[in-house]
Amino acid sequence: MRSESWLFIAQLALASGTLTSTCLPDAVAVDQRRNLTNIAGESFPVGVAVFTWASAGLTSAMIEILTEEVLGYNTRMEPTPLSSSVQGMYATLGCATWYNADDRGCDNRKVRIHMVMDSWWTTFPNVIAALTEKYQGEMPISGGGMGYKGGAGMYVPRNVLDTGAAEGAAMEYYKSYNASWHQPWKYFDNVTVLNTSAEFMPCAATTMSHNSTAYNYWRVTGDDAGVVITGNTYSSYCPDGYTWVAPSCRSNPLTCIMFITGGDGWDVSQGLQRSAVFNIPLMIGVANSWANYLALPPKYKALIYWWTPDNSFLELDPQPFVLPPQDKFAYSQGDVTTASEDVDIAKVISFDLDFMAPNLVKLLGQSLISMDEVNDMMRTWKANSSASRHEVACDWLKNNEKRWRSWIPDPTVCNRGSGLYSEATGHFTATRAAADSCRACSPGMYSTPLQDNVGNTYVCQPCSAGTQQLSAGVVECDACPSGTFKAAQSVDECAPCLSGYYQDELGALACKKCPEGTTTLLLGTNCAGLGCGCDEGSIDVSGDLSTPALCQPCLEGLTCPTMSTLENLKAGSSPLGPTTVPQVEAGYYTTAADPLVTFKCVNTLDCPGGTPGTCGGALEGVPCGDCPQGTFYAGEAACEQCSAGAIIAWIVSLGLVLLGLIWAYHFLNSPVTAKASTLFSTTCAIGMMINLLQNLGIIGTMSVPWPVNLAGFFSFMEVFTFDIDGLAFACISGAQPVWRYVFTVCFFPVGILWLAFCGAVSRCIPRLQSWDPVKVRSTIGQFLQVGFSTMSSTALVPLVCYSHPSGQRSNFKNPNIICGSESHTVMVIFGSLLLVFGVCGFLALCAWLAYMCPTFSSTGRYGMVQSSRFLLGRFRLDVWWYGVPLLLRGSLALGTAT
Repeated sequence: MRSESWLFIAQLALASGTLTSTCLPDAVAVDQRRNLTNIAGESFPVGVAVFTWASAGLTSAMIEILTEEVLGYNTRMEPTPLSSSVQGMYATLGCATWYNADDRGCDNRKVRIHMVMDSWWTTFPNVIAALTEKYQGEMPISGGGMGYKGGAGMYVPRNVLDTGAAEGAAMEYYKSYNASWHQPWKYFDNVTVLNTSAEFMPCAATTMSHNSTAYNYWRVTGDDAGVVITGNTYSSYCPDGYTWVAPSCRSNPLTCIMFITGGDGWDVSQGLQRSAVFNIPLMIGVANSWANYLALPPKYKALIYWWTPDNSFLELDPQPFVLPPQDKFAYSQGDVTTASEDVDIAKVISFDLDFMAPNLVKLLGQSLISMDEVNDMMRTWKANSSASRHEVACDWLKNNEKRWRSWIPDPTVCNRGSGLYSEATGHFTATRAAADSCRACSPGMYSTPLQDNVGNTYVCQPCSAGTQQLSAGVVECDACPSGTFKAAQSVDECAPCLSGYYQDELGALACKKCPEGTTTLLLGTNCAGLGCGCDEGSIDVSGDLSTPALCQPCLEGLTCPTMSTLENLKAGSSPLGPTTVPQVEAGYYTTAADPLVTFKCVNTLDCPGGTPGTCGGALEGVPCGDCPQGTFYAGEAACEQCSAGAIIAWIVSLGLVLLGLIWAYHFLNSPVTAKASTLFSTTCAIGMMINLLQNLGIIGTMSVPWPVNLAGFFSFMEVFTFDIDGLAFACISGAQPVWRYVFTVCFFPVGILWLAFCGAVSRCIPRLQSWDPVKVRSTIGQFLQVGFSTMSSTALVPLVCYSHPSGQRSNFKNPNIICGSESHTVMVIFGSLLLVFGVCGFLALCAWLAYMCPTFSSTGRYGMVQSSRFLLGRFRLDVWWYGVPLLLRGSLALGTAT
């Protein structure tokens, strides 16, 4: 609580706050004064803000004069006066709009107000705690006490004390007011002189109506008549609506003593309780305006609420009302009958002022004046209202030179944490002779003692090699953190280790080189195990980040950036960021159990890469070559469920093939005529078309990146080479590729056996037309001739393998079959049998028939000639042997494809 009556005086003083003339005869000239310089190198004058009360304005003026004229600093007065100690805290914190209670503007802090005098900030412990927690090292600090304490409470005017003293009554003591023993009212004006309705606020508008005030009064005193209880709500009882009357004079108000307070009821709760507990006959009223609060005490002899230092009632020379010492526990319980504690009035300074001007901070700490001296200055100023606060302060300084000279610190006696400094050169010095001030040691320096013929002081020295200091005003440097080094003494920070180097020790002069084959991702690495990782193209397989990396080259199919580790490959992520994550490339596969062994995939879509064990769609196996049981491969990494319709379709298709062979017997063995019949031409054309489609299918198996518009066409043609996985063949043959291959190989011998079986059955059943064995042999030959290319490609499937980066080899058609494995051996056996007996055997048979045909014809062995009809029937007699070389067309195309 501070007096607002001096606001206009403070503003008037601030208008002339920058002195146009000096006060002291040996003052530092204006052009020789210097600014402050903060740690960022910014330069500005000492910022001063002044509270609106007179004691603050006068004491601040004293310090301003000494700061400018003795210490030689420029000052700047904040044009907006401070109206509360809370504002002073926000102002010295650097908040932009410290005067705005709704938004102090502390997000963009810039300290330009460095000191305020006469602050009551210790009365706001909650604000101090909140700001300290939020802003920590930037919180304003105390610059020392003022030399006097602040008090607030009930005061007794001097004329009352003097009158009482003449009669032997000590009217400053509470016991002298006990109505049972004394008549204290005779030293005061009778309350009948008061115009309560014109001079006082209604009780309902003051704290007397507050529930807590009235309840605590009732609880401490038990005075039912002094309160009004409505339900659970308490309020003080005021008989006339404006004043409250104590129990000791309630029956006779003429024996009451007036207690005048202001605001909304300052000290009302204390007055209520003390009057009842100590039997003091009080009538308590709250002035209805600030003007009346100032006017009533001089007008009436009464007890008044006041605080010191303040100049409002100096002419009355009030003295504190003496009560028993404060009972803190009772106060915490709402019992406020004992005395209030005096408050430490302090100077508040910004957190960085000691760094920028340690001698000014010393001055603030040593400048102490008494309450009487402050009161004398305020009386002088009040008596001479035309004088500025600086003029009043200047007069005091001139009359008390010996006093303030003792406050001025020796500019070369530096405190611990600071060092000798030359304002002329702007550098720290190592000797007292070259210095004219002290400054807090800058970052990169430390404060060390110096003893010379004058005495003890401190100098600032650069941090030695292997050490640094990031803060200002310290007495020792810190060892360089791990990951950094510093080779020589300097004010520089320790430098981070360069890429490829690390440092796991403190205070290093140099960094260590990472082990061979490793490097660092970032600067400032502090551990070989955690910081030095494998170079690009290799991967750490140690599995322990705390140990040096064990690097292994990454095989084809693995992308291993710098700092790759086996754990990051498995997880698909890295704490160092996505650029350090190793991964399997698209078109390759690795198992989760052995992620460094790579397998190459035939189809990139089947193996999308990424983390080990990742297959496209629902594919499985190594490397992503099979679909799960009950599904079939539908292309583009898609596995589709087997349906009953697909199984039935296959059964029907196989039945149609068998029926087709029976049809072939009847229609491919028509009598030979001089001219080709329509049936013969048609069957020849069909055979040639099938052969063409087989050749196109063989070409489609070539590992050539076909254009998009041709890739689908060739993929479909592969059906004619028995690449029928996409037709749901797995739904009837099973998910195992070995058995699918065995079933495919068995197609040809099954076809031969079927024709032979049909021929045998026709001869055993009389009702059926018996099949001619010669025609059966010719039909079998036709069957093998049409499927010769397909049979050849099928026989070679197990023999076509491709290599993986790991050194292993997979079957090209069935990548999940590792060449040399047991499953592959089974395929090789069946493929070899088909190659030897089916492909080579049929080719040898055809060559023998072509060779022997003239002999058969000349010797009358016409059955053998008719059996060779599939091979000879399409050509003229002079080129009967053309069928053999034409048979090799598919095989030659197959050789090119493989």
